[in-house]
Amino acid sequence: MASDSLKDKVSGSFDFSTSFTSYYASNGFKVYRRSDNQFVVDSQEGREIACYPQILGEKFELLNYKLAKRFVDFLERESLFSEKILMQHVLRASLGYKVYDALREKGVSFINSWSRPLYKYVSFRKHVQRELTMTYDEPQRLPPGEYVVLKPDTEATGNTSLFVLDNLFKKCALSGCRVKKVVFYGFISDKAIKVLEDYLHKNQVEGVYYAIENITPLAENGYDMPLYGLDESRYEKDGSKVKLSASVPEEVLDKMLECYYPGMDQPGDWSERQVRLFDGKEWKEVDPKVHAQRSLTVLEKLREISKGEVWYDQIHENVYNKIKGDLLKILGMA
Repeated sequence: MASDSLKDKVSGSFDFSTSFTSYYASNGFKVYRRSDNQFVVDSQEGREIACYPQILGEKFELLNYKLAKRFVDFLERESLFSEKILMQHVLRASLGYKVYDALREKGVSFINSWSRPLYKYVSFRKHVQRELTMTYDEPQRLPPGEYVVLKPDTEATGNTSLFVLDNLFKKCALSGCRVKKVVFYGFISDKAIKVLEDYLHKNQVEGVYYAIENITPLAENGYDMPLYGLDESRYEKDGSKVKLSASVPEEVLDKMLECYYPGMDQPGDWSERQVRLFDGKEWKEVDPKVHAQRSLTVLEKLREISKGEVWYDQIHENVYNKIKGDLLKILGMA
């Protein structure tokens, strides 16, 4: 738990929304409700994934698997699996959330839709107004029926989901099936929820959102999803020091303040944190040094613009040193 001094400094400087109620709790796994269809999922695994960009590869996948098993157990309690389930995969990120593995282990019956949308141009940390193209989409037709779609993915702008869901709804129309609800799970921004809610409402489809640890703000670049901190992409653009802060249950915020470095993107480059990636055609090995170097670069930039702020604390400096030291070990430089 965060010290009172740190909490006072950060809470006095950042405008967090903490209007949540407790919805479910079991053995360290908690679900908080912000509204009838918006929830935050909290666990030790989720906090470690969000706070530590140096968690990569097998450890990253194991933490996601443990969290996914708890989430799937919760969905069973919510009677979701009495419905026909269609899992919409967005390659390459979605498999890293491990919901697919947890469902299979539990013996839940579901069908898969695999899609590989791709930004036409290099898009690392630049997801604003980018053009998408579909490079892989299977199957072309779906069994008839009424489905609940389960979509594990990172929702930053929501634009990729609009592209994928529009494609899915068109396939359903051609196949004689219908989507009644879409359940989103992963790191999710407030902006994405607004975009997706508008789209789903127009299509008369219900949306339910389960965000890991918090409902994030979104940085200027349409990519970074911090818990709180300065928007590094905005600072790089015009020198402005814009503060970002999440919608987060107060209990979750208290736990994360001690381990989170302000401004860091919580999901990071999700694909590059995995062991292997499937693009619809083949599996490819991931080089952990790619994510480590990118994270280190952003970490250094954030420290440079944050260290003189009134809310900056020695605990932030301790977290910085830990993350930096671990990233340098991955890079073979320590």
